[in-house]
Amino acid sequence: MEDARTWDFDDYDWIDQYDERMRRVERLHYEETLLRLPELAEAQAADYVLDIGIGTGNSAAPFLERGCRVVGVDPSERMLKQAEARAARWAGRLSVRRVAEPFLQLPFDEATFEVVVSAYAIHHLDDEAKRRAVREMKRVLKPGGRVVIADTMFRDEAHKALALAEHADLEDEYQPLLTTFPGMFAAEGFGVELHQVGNLVWVLVARHRRPV
Repeated sequence: MEDARTWDFDDYDWIDQYDERMRRVERLHYEETLLRLPELAEAQAADYVLDIGIGTGNSAAPFLERGCRVVGVDPSERMLKQAEARAARWAGRLSVRRVAEPFLQLPFDEATFEVVVSAYAIHHLDDEAKRRAVREMKRVLKPGGRVVIADTMFRDEAHKALALAEHADLEDEYQPLLTTFPGMFAAEGFGVELHQVGNLVWVLVARHRRPV
């Protein structure tokens, strides 16, 4: 059984500099990854997008640029305030909600969204919680919808151990393993693709198969 880890971003002194911190970490390929998400999601202007762990709103921006409507959920009040400050420029197409467990208890009806996106957030869930999150994302996704998840990912446990040894700034969290994470979506009937952005960054694209 994995040790429990908790995060309360509202207690972090650096949270108001979150954007700058993420952009400074070269191994994250932060801007490049976020810009690729709408393309990989095949996002259309009419799509309704759910952004889980929206944080300050950076992952939502490329979808909004395409004309999508986006609702973002996140447990951090301080980060959501930063996202809200940007919302005015999107003509009412961006809204945010504070949700204590955004991956596991989504306050939306079944089959609401064309796209579910999450960037650099899924590593806060252990494997059991990841499986629950996949089922919850499936619940709110329309038939034929897409899930797009970007994060630091490892090929296997050996790769993770090597990466932790090589990168002093890389924390040992619940980063997805390519040996197990894609299978969680496949087990729920999704078609899965993997796209590598950097040495340690991958984007998983899962397509909800339409009923025959």
